[in-house]
Amino acid sequence: MIESWLFVFAILAVLLIPGPSNAFLANAAHHQGVLKSLKLIPIEIFGYIYGISLWALIIHLSMPTWPMLIHILHFVSAVYVVWLAFHLWKSAHLEKHRQTYPNLKPRQLFFSIFKNPKTILFTAGIFPAETWNSFESYFSVFGIFILCLIPAALFWIYFGRALLAGELRGINANHLYKGSAMLLMLCMLPVVAEFF
Repeated sequence: MIESWLFVFAILAVLLIPGPSNAFLANAAHHQGVLKSLKLIPIEIFGYIYGISLWALIIHLSMPTWPMLIHILHFVSAVYVVWLAFHLWKSAHLEKHRQTYPNLKPRQLFFSIFKNPKTILFTAGIFPAETWNSFESYFSVFGIFILCLIPAALFWIYFGRALLAGELRGINANHLYKGSAMLLMLCMLPVVAEFF
């Protein structure tokens, strides 16, 4: 079974940071309403499960011929986290998506998640190596992942809609992105420590 459950904090941090899929959910809630946006959560779950499992399969199949791939992906994941944290200080995903995508189609959300580097980060950097050793570990880790994903999606649907509608006093997108950058770096510390 899983030795350390510290990866849950990293999962929550990565799911809560602003990104394309979160911006899509907030934008959909703003334009189409909360009820229609709630129907997108199963698509988000399926997109992450499909993307993460596909990357796990690629890593597993390449290990006998190219064992360095997992180390390269670990390094790329660490660089992505650092880049994302610095990028969040000056980003405006929510506003950009609000203007670009007034109507969100489910396949847009699925492909934004499928192409999202977060899937590689979860596969190679956050999920414990034991995840792929047995069906029991696989289903328990993905169960925990889904239990973290649903509240994160609900947060972005409700909070993102309120933020885009200008209903929150004293909080703007700039505060959100800076807070997300600090949360990301703080919650990734156990994962980085475990890696080294």
